[in-house]
Amino acid sequence: MSTMTVSIEHNGKTYTGQPATIKGTALQFEDHGIFTAWLHLEWKGGGIGVGGYCLDTPEKDDNGKFARRVGTGYGADHIMRVIETVGASSWEKLPGREVFVLFEGKSLWGSTAAGLAGVTNEKVLILKEHAESWSEKEGR
Repeated sequence: MSTMTVSIEHNGKTYTGQPATIKGTALQFEDHGIFTAWLHLEWKGGGIGVGGYCLDTPEKDDNGKFARRVGTGYGADHIMRVIETVGASSWEKLPGREVFVLFEGKSLWGSTAAGLAGVTNEKVLILKEHAESWSEKEGR
């Protein structure tokens, strides 16, 4: 894959797309108990972790106290959209796949990834936009 960045437009906004290879993935409970998903991406001379969004929510018992964490529709949809955007058929098949990591602005250094774009399809996933669309649906 080329190491040259590309411009990708989505919903009226232009992103810088850095070609990258998925080197690893994680579906995990963070040390503070929140369930997250990560993609570990690399390109020549750099790399980044993409993800970290909370995919579950706390559930309270009848007394209003924390009982446990439970999955959400957003969490399941997030995993599905990542797989779909990358162009894989399962989470386990993500490592080794190529993807564009999307950044706002032209400089990648010191920037947070805004999302992903497929290399083999026209799919774009902007993480904050996706999370916000579900927060309205789930009342978060």
